[in-house]
Amino acid sequence: MLPKKLQSKRKKPKKKRAQLDPAEALARNHKRQESLKKRTTKVEEINEILNKRKAERTEKKNASRDAEIKLYENEVKNRSKTIQEKRMIQIREDMKSILVAGLDKVNALKVVGDKVKLEGSTMTINGSKYKLKSNVHMVGWGRETLMLGASLEKLIGKHFRKGFLVVPRGSVSGMWDNPLWFPALNSRITFLEGGSMGMPNEKSVEATRGIADYCKKLRKADILVVVLSGGTEALLNCPKGAIRLEEVEELLSILKTAKATPMEIDAVRRKLSAVFGGELARLAYPAKVVTLVMSDVAGNLPHLVAGSPTVNDPGKDAALAVVRKYKLEESLPPAVREVLHERPPVKDPLVDENYKFKFVDYHVLADTGDAIRGMTDAAFRLGLVPVSLSSTVVGPVREVSRAYAQVTALMILAAEGKISKLEMYDAMKFDRVLPLSEEKIREIFPSKERWGLGLCLLSGGDPNADLSEESRTGPNQDLALYFSLDWYLKVKENPILNDYVVWFLGGSTDGIDGNTKAAGAYGYGSLGPAVFKRYKELTLEESALDIKVRGMLRADPESQETRNAVRRYESLRDELSRVSAILPDRVLRERNANFMFTNINDGDELLNLGYTYTNVCDLHIIRIARYQCSCDGQCLAPREELPSPKELCRDEKCAANRTLPKIVVPPRNQCCARSTGPKLKIY
Repeated sequence: MLPKKLQSKRKKPKKKRAQLDPAEALARNHKRQESLKKRTTKVEEINEILNKRKAERTEKKNASRDAEIKLYENEVKNRSKTIQEKRMIQIREDMKSILVAGLDKVNALKVVGDKVKLEGSTMTINGSKYKLKSNVHMVGWGRETLMLGASLEKLIGKHFRKGFLVVPRGSVSGMWDNPLWFPALNSRITFLEGGSMGMPNEKSVEATRGIADYCKKLRKADILVVVLSGGTEALLNCPKGAIRLEEVEELLSILKTAKATPMEIDAVRRKLSAVFGGELARLAYPAKVVTLVMSDVAGNLPHLVAGSPTVNDPGKDAALAVVRKYKLEESLPPAVREVLHERPPVKDPLVDENYKFKFVDYHVLADTGDAIRGMTDAAFRLGLVPVSLSSTVVGPVREVSRAYAQVTALMILAAEGKISKLEMYDAMKFDRVLPLSEEKIREIFPSKERWGLGLCLLSGGDPNADLSEESRTGPNQDLALYFSLDWYLKVKENPILNDYVVWFLGGSTDGIDGNTKAAGAYGYGSLGPAVFKRYKELTLEESALDIKVRGMLRADPESQETRNAVRRYESLRDELSRVSAILPDRVLRERNANFMFTNINDGDELLNLGYTYTNVCDLHIIRIARYQCSCDGQCLAPREELPSPKELCRDEKCAANRTLPKIVVPPRNQCCARSTGPKLKIY
């Protein structure tokens, strides 16, 4: 008998396949195709995301390179500039450094260390103490929460359990450009990206709904830290009940078209949300809720910051009244109508007599007031006397500009002894956008003894400007241009103001002003009027040349002189057309102020910061300095090198004229910075 290894293995008979039913075979094939289609779609989506991220990284790299090239070009150009141009450059740099100091004060990485303290197992925030026992959970929305959340986790350490932060698309990959933003290596934070082009999408809804479900599981011993920053409209979204996101966005769009006020739109948005208006806090009860906010709202009104997910909203019934006011109730989907008709309980055990949640603490980590305090220190270091006006300036840009020009003129007149405190108070007490109390007047009233190298008026707020998708401007650029025109008119009314050099700077703290890449702009008295002046000169020259050319064409159309005159006339018409495109009244009317700032002084009057990852209200600086001669320096030359009397600087306050005998000479054109207009270069 052969060994088992040599014995041939008997082949098992093959099982006969059962014949598939044609319908079942078709269903399996269809299922296979659907699976393959989903897989292909998923691969395409991933490739699209990767390509977008690659394009964003390339764009950032190119932007950084272009910024370095621009910086080098400016250094080269500055070498050949006159004294007055260099003085203007120095003023811009000083004002920018003051604004940047304000941004540093409210930097998300710094505010955590300044406002949140941990001693042992006790966390202290603005005087409130919390006992930590490995019971801290964190949720948050907004780009700045990326840094806030990482800093808080490092601070809390072992007491931190878990966290979910919803940030704009591309924020996570942006951490590689900023190593300080990195969370701990063993981080327990999950970063969720949502929103698209500043608009909510299903990813943001899915992320918020998941966070809401997580909050429902918290217990009484837990502490929920809710981190919020401005601009969360695209991230913090979770429609209530069976309402779809498209239905909410459509209703809000109809209300905007119907010219509903922002308060009315917010009332409807809060009512239709499962997390707005304190609903997130209700889901987290009975846990202790600690809200940490970077406020971009003037006055830090809690119910206006980031949808107020942890602030009780006693006025939810207002949403139905708003819908009825604009006669939209009948056309609404059933799910929306059902939510709008929901009534809150008459007695709410979770709120106190002031209609505030008993279990929620609300802390502002950074606001415009903090930024102004940072600017105050920077202005003082530059030798300027800082004057804090207000951190809650709101209203139309046009009215804000008039108020700033008014208070600037009053400060100068007060320093000159032309008005009293009572007169200044009477002029500003009823101002719509910048009312000043009697106590504030006593605090800021200037004197020649308290002057230093000049005054630096500091303020902040949220001036509003009408922006559309076609607009190419921002509130700060509009404000700078309006201030230029208003200050020019003030100087015409009060010639004594001409003895002072006044500059304005307005900047957005997130680095993006309106629909532009600039953060803001500078403004001074000759900025806007110089464009009008150049336009008038070109118009007169064009009119005179037109008559001359017509005569030459009739007399001798073929001569070389006639051809040269025609070319000059065509060139003049082209320049006139380009200058007319940047007339201040035109760009303000067409919402295109950025185009004007781009085409004067090589764009130097624009403030460029890049994205700052900080978001409080806009910051405004007004620099007031006594006039100093800034001519080309010939008037300060040694006595033996003095030019002829016709070339002397006529400014009586110039140092040369204090030692030389007075000589009547004709005025020099553009001798000093206060009369120097911008250089026009229209592309």
